[in-house]
Amino acid sequence: MKFLLKFLFPILLIFFFNKKLTSIDYETAKEHFDNKEYAEAYQRYNECTNECTSGGKCNKEHFMCMLEIGRMLEKGLAEKNLTKEQRLNKAKFWYKYCSDKGSEMCAQKNSTLEIENELIVKSVQEKLFDLGYPIKRDDIPGIETFTAIKQFQEKESLPIEEPSEFEEWLKLNDMLANAIANKNNNKNIEIGKSSKYGTGVWIGKKNNLFVLTSAHFAKNCKKIRSNIYKDNLSLRLYEIDEEDDLAILESDEIKRNTFIPVNLAKRILEDEKIYIFGYPRQTILNKYDETEGVIKSLKTRKNDRRKIIIQPISNLYPGSSGSPVINENGLMVGTVYGKDSLKKKILDLLRYSTSSEGLYMATSIYTIKSFLDEHNIEYLSFDKSKKKTKEQIINEVKKNTIPLKCD
Repeated sequence: MKFLLKFLFPILLIFFFNKKLTSIDYETAKEHFDNKEYAEAYQRYNECTNECTSGGKCNKEHFMCMLEIGRMLEKGLAEKNLTKEQRLNKAKFWYKYCSDKGSEMCAQKNSTLEIENELIVKSVQEKLFDLGYPIKRDDIPGIETFTAIKQFQEKESLPIEEPSEFEEWLKLNDMLANAIANKNNNKNIEIGKSSKYGTGVWIGKKNNLFVLTSAHFAKNCKKIRSNIYKDNLSLRLYEIDEEDDLAILESDEIKRNTFIPVNLAKRILEDEKIYIFGYPRQTILNKYDETEGVIKSLKTRKNDRRKIIIQPISNLYPGSSGSPVINENGLMVGTVYGKDSLKKKILDLLRYSTSSEGLYMATSIYTIKSFLDEHNIEYLSFDKSKKKTKEQIINEVKKNTIPLKCD
């Protein structure tokens, strides 16, 4: 027995100190990083991985160091003599290496490397930051991001699930949006439930009004309601076109002379200034949001002219799909398109431009008119009208739109 203890003691001692030294290396490296001593931090992070890369057993600290090495390479904070592409490839090597060694964190990081995932990761980081979690907002999720996600889930009594697939990031983004709405508006919204809010625009003529909105919002709703003007207006689906993400709602409760239909433009111009007005989820019902921007292209990929590319000066959020896109003359030139997942939307935009930043799709007014004509719905359409001030346009479009809730 004494011989066995004599034999095992040095091994246990080495194991203990190796584990402690690994932890110290990580903490020391992190301290250097926080002090912006990037060369020292990078060296320490690399030293931290030695035991794992030399064939020893890998632990969580090793994986954390590998993640930070990759992150520094991606941000250009290390090995600046390499090209951006070379640094990215080296970062990918580290992520794959520790993923293959069994790290779930590295596997999750691997899943965010595809270009279409960057926007949603950045959105999650922004929302976590707005909720008070101290994280970096750089679309490269590191230890801080996953720690903040876990803290958020624990605080809201949600299942502890670290996102890896795109749709999981999208679901988390949705929950964070609800949490921000609660924080900013004192609303008691169930965080874990993916609520459905949308924007509708009045269409038709005074004696025969309908609401135009997005198909993906209206589809599968048991009830559609709006608390516009303090009245709980009930609506139901009348017609739907899932391909172009258009839906028409009707109601027996619509009163004449209460709601004002929007005027439709007869043409669209590239680089035309636009205004977007809607009820995104972040502001919840009856809290409108407006932004301005420009029309970047009259077609998307493969010369598809059913949709146009728009570039607002600020991001559009969940609940914006279906919102009217208005030109400087106060005429509607389209509605914000939201049928596809965010992933497909970004891929579509990437085919149009080298960068998808700030670009969105809208269903063209020509497509909308064809849809209305097909179902014999009359509408107001103008060709010439004077330019209006931003205040005039906002005041008018407030009367043309309503917040919608799907139950």
